[in-house]
Formats: sequence, C-alpha cells, structure tokens
Amino acid sequence: MVTSGDLPGMDLPNLDAHSELGGLGAVELQHPTQDIDGDGTLDTITTSTDRAMHVWTDLDHDGWADHVTMIDTGGDYAAWEFHHHADGTTEWVRTDSGSLGG
Repeated sequence: MVTSGDLPGMDLPNLDAHSELGGLGAVELQHPTQDIDGDGTLDTITTSTDRAMHVWTDLDHDGWADHVTMIDTGGDYAAWEFHHHADGTTEWVRTDSGSLGG
C-alpha cells in the first residue's frame, strides 16, 4: 500500500511498474506542463525518479489525474485509470502492463 511520498512536486511515493496503487487515492495535478491529447489544454505532468518515469494525465480537465503510465528503468511498464464508482468509492485499476523491447 502507498503511504509516503517522494516524487518531486507531487508528494507521492517512489512508484514503479510493479507498484500496487490500491491505497493511493486521487492525485491532484496542480500545474500540468504538456498537452498529451492535442486539444490545446495542458493536461499532463511527467516526473521521474531513480526507479521509473511517470506520466500523469487529467483527461477530463478537472484537476485530478485520470490516467498514469509508469516505465521502469529496466523497461517494464504499467498503466492505470482512476475509476469513480456509483457508491462513491474510487480506485486505480490497472489497464495494461508489460515490458518494452522484449
């Protein structure tokens, strides 16, 4: 479970493609720097640590990440989407994973 943070500027743990995001909760994207979907609105933050690169995206422009992709230094990757359920609960659901180049 994710409990403490050290990603620069986002107060998040040192996540990688093998991390479980069950306890992470919503992630606020305060100052997106890229427009990943080309609609003219900044929606994405890319950060990196010594373990992985992280691409956090706010597709509905509400200020909260809806999608994250992480790529480890060894080439493993994983992607998650943030789901809001009818009963008011939320969770990160893994949508893809694998290894680049092999």
